[in-house]
Amino acid sequence: MNDQQLLRYSRQIMLPEMDVQGQEKLASATVLIIGMGGLGCPIAMYLAAAGVGHLIIADDDTVELTNLQRQIAHSQSNLGEKKVSSAKQTMQNLNEDVVVTTLDQRLEHEGLEQAVINATVVVDACDNFETRFELNKFCLKHKTPMVSGAAIRMEGQVSVFDSNQQESPCYQCLYS
Repeated sequence: MNDQQLLRYSRQIMLPEMDVQGQEKLASATVLIIGMGGLGCPIAMYLAAAGVGHLIIADDDTVELTNLQRQIAHSQSNLGEKKVSSAKQTMQNLNEDVVVTTLDQRLEHEGLEQAVINATVVVDACDNFETRFELNKFCLKHKTPMVSGAAIRMEGQVSVFDSNQQESPCYQCLYS
């Protein structure tokens, strides 16, 4: 890490649970985020700001006016743009060191599996059960930890599934 990076991340590096090795681990991580909506946007922004080295963001939707009150990676100037393009621009403005790969498609089957294979951790911020169950299947198969979030109206939930932990349930275990 160079001096500028040490200064930038100094507040999290000083945490005993983090230190320089933890920051270097973040910098070498690849996080796949499925969904650039109300959850995916702030998640991606925080991960970029924290110094995660590579973010793969997937969404097949475009920015609409009704998105702007909750999807904070987008602005009025992005109306009509692909969500992944808008979010990539925001993340690179937050941290020029982050590599952002965009997947402007609804990932499924082989495409979804390949994206999981390329990730250190997967964030499920999508809005449909079919994708969640398929994502869970590939995370189990490739032993990739998955953080799953959902929000509707004034309620939200988050779950962490790590098939590397013998006692960890999976998404299907809880929701099928």
